[in-house]
Amino acid sequence: MMTTLQPTLELSASTRMLLACDGSTTLLLQALTGHDLSIRVDAQGDTPADRLPPGIRSALGLADTAVVLERRSCLVTSEQEVVSINRVVFDEAARSRMGVPDSLTPIGLQLRDKHVHQHREQLSTGLMRWRDSLTERWVDSAFKEYVIHYAVGGRAYVHEQFNPHMVQLADDQA
Repeated sequence: MMTTLQPTLELSASTRMLLACDGSTTLLLQALTGHDLSIRVDAQGDTPADRLPPGIRSALGLADTAVVLERRSCLVTSEQEVVSINRVVFDEAARSRMGVPDSLTPIGLQLRDKHVHQHREQLSTGLMRWRDSLTERWVDSAFKEYVIHYAVGGRAYVHEQFNPHMVQLADDQA
């Protein structure tokens, strides 16, 4: 279920690569921004599956009675500038096999450091609204969503929305 982007918008090459990549988004964002990134966890805890949107429940194959680990976080620079806003939902199998993610290292880098074999299934990419803290206006920003399938079993749903000042939509954006 791929969402198509506005046909009149010519995305920058770096944004097209970021959205198409089925590997570590964090590593690509570090290369794109020139910054080491860390995570700021805004909320993490158990969530009943019936409180999740149907698309997330479907992507993870969750029964309404399931309880998942949900994490809301941001990837930030050392100056605490937000690069992406993230929502990750771990099914019970992923949580029991991988444990609760630590609050300092982005999940993709944790998987790499633990040598966890996995693959990512792209669900959609597109544009959504971002509140620009500099101008107090709403602007377009890119997003992607995917499922991480762990070779040891379990899945995690990931939605990432990118700061348009860091991941510019078009090459001519200022």
